[in-house]
This record gives sequence, C-alpha cells and structure tokens, in this order.
Amino acid sequence: MQKRAAVIFGLLATLAAGPASAQKADVMHWWTSGGESRAVAVFAKEYEARGGTWVDDASVGPQAEHAAALNRIAGGNPPTAMQWNIGVAVRQLAEQGVLAPLDDLAKKGNWLPNLPALLIKNMSYDGQVIAVPVDLHGANWMFTSTKIFDELKMPPPNTWDEFFAMAPKIKAAGYIPLAYGANAQQVDWLFEALLAGVGGKDLYRKVWVDHDAKAAGGTDMVRVFDMMGQLRQYVDAGSPNRKWNDTLALVETNKAALMIVGDWAKGDFAAAGKKLGTDYGCQMAPGNQDAYVMTVDVFVFPKNSLADQQAAQDKLAQLMMDPAVQTRFNAFKGALPARLDANIADLDACAQLGQKVMAGGAANQLPNFALAFSPDTQGQIEDLLVNFWANAAASPADAARQLGTIIASAGQ
Repeated sequence: MQKRAAVIFGLLATLAAGPASAQKADVMHWWTSGGESRAVAVFAKEYEARGGTWVDDASVGPQAEHAAALNRIAGGNPPTAMQWNIGVAVRQLAEQGVLAPLDDLAKKGNWLPNLPALLIKNMSYDGQVIAVPVDLHGANWMFTSTKIFDELKMPPPNTWDEFFAMAPKIKAAGYIPLAYGANAQQVDWLFEALLAGVGGKDLYRKVWVDHDAKAAGGTDMVRVFDMMGQLRQYVDAGSPNRKWNDTLALVETNKAALMIVGDWAKGDFAAAGKKLGTDYGCQMAPGNQDAYVMTVDVFVFPKNSLADQQAAQDKLAQLMMDPAVQTRFNAFKGALPARLDANIADLDACAQLGQKVMAGGAANQLPNFALAFSPDTQGQIEDLLVNFWANAAASPADAARQLGTIIASAGQ
C-alpha cells in the first residue's frame, strides 16, 4: 500500500478534478455502524442547512476507504474530503503535497488554542494545519453488561487481577467473561489497555512515545504479554475475525460480561435502544483509571483546482470545527469533542468521566497506534499481536523480544 501510494503521489504534480456542482461535498468515510451513521448524519444535515449538498461515500473499514480515495486521487477525481488516520499517516499524505493547507481557516476559527497539544502536533506538517479533528475518543474503555454483574452480585473489575478472580465465576454462570473479536483492530485496543493497565503509563510512554526498544523487549513487557495470553481462555469460540460491533452485540444482548473498546461503543448501544446505567455501564479499562489512550478521527482535504470545490471544502472544514456541531456529533459518536472549548454539559456520564481523565493533562493523555507509529510499523506490531493471540503455545518472552526488534527498527 505504501509503495502504491508513493507511485501515485509521485505522478501527481497537480491535482485536478472532474465537474462538480456548486457547494457539493463528496465526503469519503468508513462510518457504517449504527452509532457512526447517526453521528455522520449530523455533519450531513448541518452542511445542507448551510446551503450545500452532501454526497455520502461510505466504505466498510479504513483500508477500503483509503484505497478508494487513493484511486480517485490518481484518476484526477479527488473527493471533497476524506477521513484519515491522524498522525504519521496524515503527515505522509502532506509530504506528497496532496493536502490543502488549512491555516487561514484555523486562525479564523481559533482552532489551535482550543485543542490538546498532542492533536496540534499530529494535525500539522511543516508549520501548516492539514487536518480537521472531529472527536477525541478514548480507546481504552470497558463496557459492561449491567444484567450480568447485577445477577452475579459483583462490581465490574478495576484491575486485571480482579478480572481474573471473577472470570471463572462469570464463565461458570454461562456467560462469556470477555467479548473479543480476534482481529488487528480489536487486538490494538486490548493490547494498549493491557500495556497501560499492567505495564503502567511509564512503560507505555517508553515504548509508544520514546520508541525504547530495550523497554519493549524487557521483563515488564513480558508480563503484559503473559496477561494477554491468559485472557484466551475467557473468550468465546466465535472470536476469530469478528467485527467489533458484532462483538459488542454480545454485551448488548447480555451474552458477555464486558468488552475493551473505545467510547464509540456508546453510539451502538444507543442505536440498539440500550440505556447507560440501566442496560450497560462504562468505566476505564482495568488499571487505566488515570490513562486516556487518545484515538482521533480527522478529515483531510485533497488539493483541488475548482473554485466550487475549494468553497465546499472551506464550508465543510468550518462546520466540522464548530464546537456546537462537534458536541452534537459526539453525542452519537460517543467521544468527547476535539475542541476543548465545546460545552459537554449535556453529554452522558461516560463523557464526563472521560473529561475528568483528560483534565489530568499530558500525564494522562497517551497516544494510540496511529499517533505513535508509521502504518508500516503498526502493521508489523499488529501481525505480532494477532499471531501471538492465535497461538496458545506462544512464549510471552519471545513476543516481547520480537516487539523490541520491531521498535528498534521503527521508522517513526
């Protein structure tokens, strides 16, 4: 994918576009689950309320969306806007000269003074703002079945040791202790929650921020892999390659006690008619009470020579960064608004908890995979984690050594 993108971008000295209607925004994204669809509809309705026409172009998953977007750019028909992964992947697009700079809009809208520093760093390239962050997710949440924990008269676990103490009881009662879909996406969420909750924030930062290969292959990391391996016995047989929203449905339908997933899960609970506090609960993952693994959705805007499309991009970027619109969007998306000046008083108790953790400042704010590594390095780590999970005989010590080797050669 990286080589293909480089070839495409190398051929594109100037991006052109096909015919477009005035103020028509062709928006590519991968939000297709119930909660995600309701959230993106907020942007669509607001765009049309401001006089534009929204053309929805949704793909199933980021890889499909990225491939489709690159093909359109190569064909001279770039979308108005496209969802992308904040961090290294966005900066790689900017390096190729593909993205329209947004500095003027950022200054006019007072964006930067109202965003966390980690976001500013990762939505900028060569001193230019090149992306619009629309949410501030935490990937390290734990969502629980209220029915199961009430029935078993147990509180949800605050530590992984507590989970392992109660998991046999949950299993004996006929429930799945841990809802988990064994794929790269869900192993990311689980491993990061384990890294912060078992290894601790210092180890997390050494590996994910400092790219310390020695720490990645050390004894503390071996403990993280060992804990991960012990979790295999507490998932169901249908786990391999199950999509995250299908995995979450096990908690929604009271078949599984809990899932480690980002706060976007709230949107799917709402779409399923489930109520916070009555049907499900939320708290930070075990051992993660003072850690927020930041996952941020951004939109980027390919350069376009058509004045109509440039105007559509400006309109779209401005509404996406409107704090009131971000609040309405995230009421369905399940995240906090990316803008810190947005009013979240009417958002749910999970959002209020997330805001408290975030308020701890940089010490509590941890980068996710996309913020920490290049796509190539992320892919190597994901392959390691997926293979480790799939092999019950895999050695935690060997896995840690392999991770150390990957980190040592990381390009970012």
